[in-house]
Amino acid sequence: MFESLAAFVQPWADLYANNTTISTTVIAVHVLAMFVGGGMAVGADRAILRAAPGTAEAVRAVVADLATMHSVIIGALAVTFASGAALFLSDVATFSVSKVYWTKMGFVIVLLANGLRMQRAERAVLHPLANMPIHTTEMPVVFPKREWRDVRTSAAISFVSWLSTVLLGVLLNS
Repeated sequence: MFESLAAFVQPWADLYANNTTISTTVIAVHVLAMFVGGGMAVGADRAILRAAPGTAEAVRAVVADLATMHSVIIGALAVTFASGAALFLSDVATFSVSKVYWTKMGFVIVLLANGLRMQRAERAVLHPLANMPIHTTEMPVVFPKREWRDVRTSAAISFVSWLSTVLLGVLLNS
């Protein structure tokens, strides 16, 4: 299967190999997109892991801030995916048999699945807080503690997955 794919994309592989402007641009776009998406995600993960909310306002602020970042993070992941596909197609024979590459792809899948899980947990945390006054100092009677724990667990998974993905990417190029 990969042999057929390699033959089909050989014109791209040749262009990539023989044009430093194209190869440098693809690598730069890939790294910059990971830097933007991963940087924002790791920053948000850190904020969540450090948060010790004692009020509805504190929880609302942390989760709402994270929710606003998701569109940028998802956009950066889309660019990372497209540029990563271009990199894969530039040398199908090498990447298709690389254990490091497939381990990295496993972490990418974990990132995507975890991002969906985190978004669901964020919505569950924000929903009961949406109609509360902004300056409430008391937690709601039925505060979504399980969902907040899910957000924190997702933040830890995200943090480890982003770092692992970057490390494996570096290993691929060494």
